[in-house]
Amino acid sequence: MSAADESAPTHASALAPGLADVLYRYLGGAISPEVALMQMLCESESAEAVQDAIGIAKTEFANFGEISERDVHALLNVLARVAARHEKGCSHIARMLNSGVDSGEPAKTVQEGLAFTERLFDWSVRQSEEASVALYSLGDPEVLERATTEIVELFQRWEVVGTGSSILQIGCGTGRMEAAFSPLVRDAYGVDVSGEMIARARLRCSSLSNVHLTKTDGRDLSMFADGMFDLVYAVDSFPYLVQAGAALVDVHFREGRRVLKQGGNLAILNYAYRGSLAEHSHAIRDYAEQYGFSIVVGAERPFTLWNGVVWRLIAGSLKPGPE
Repeated sequence: MSAADESAPTHASALAPGLADVLYRYLGGAISPEVALMQMLCESESAEAVQDAIGIAKTEFANFGEISERDVHALLNVLARVAARHEKGCSHIARMLNSGVDSGEPAKTVQEGLAFTERLFDWSVRQSEEASVALYSLGDPEVLERATTEIVELFQRWEVVGTGSSILQIGCGTGRMEAAFSPLVRDAYGVDVSGEMIARARLRCSSLSNVHLTKTDGRDLSMFADGMFDLVYAVDSFPYLVQAGAALVDVHFREGRRVLKQGGNLAILNYAYRGSLAEHSHAIRDYAEQYGFSIVVGAERPFTLWNGVVWRLIAGSLKPGPE
């Protein structure tokens, strides 16, 4: 087991276990400073407590596996500098987390789940446009731009976008991906259940004639024709489909396959926030088999900033319906 996979030790500590675990994963190289701060805010819901935890860690983590005390202190100093640089953003995110608006509880019905998601993101984007789509941005447009660039570069390495491509994002948020992909593809489509998000996206992409944004009810992709897209992708939006219920996830796999051309790609960047990675992979394998996808990238973490887990599926032949 690598240091990054180890959890915090069980000896007496002034740090809460959740905070200690985040710090150990950061020191082990599993997560970036930005993600570490976001996770620490989720554990403590206080920017001041995060700063205090970093100070305590400097005395408690003198020895960390094979990492020298000097390197541990250097890494913690980096974390402290990032926290200080984003002090205002961290405090704002802490207030968002303390608001009680968000909830990770599974919805009782699909309708309840969709209504919750719409309310959450209508509210979130009014608090912070950057944090509403990625808490780890710490409210900083530059951090969000770095994360966006990493996603674009991944899709370019996969060769799933090109000047002749039509692509669709499920859960487009404020249109950051559509704006980034616009010069690289023929048409970039985005759908979202949040009217506030779509309004921001339309403002961002107002000068881009090949970007098409639609507020939907989130139930399906019925507004799009069969075989219309070369790529369908979801960046941190599948967790809200999962939260709304398995029936909605099933619909989006089925609909995703319908609107994709044969040989087109479905990219899922984060599947769920609850459950294990093994459970997520098992669920995706089941849907892939049911709807004619082959998995060519499974449960990888290709990014240096965001710790998102990525799956890439290729659409095979549609299964024939009953005669």
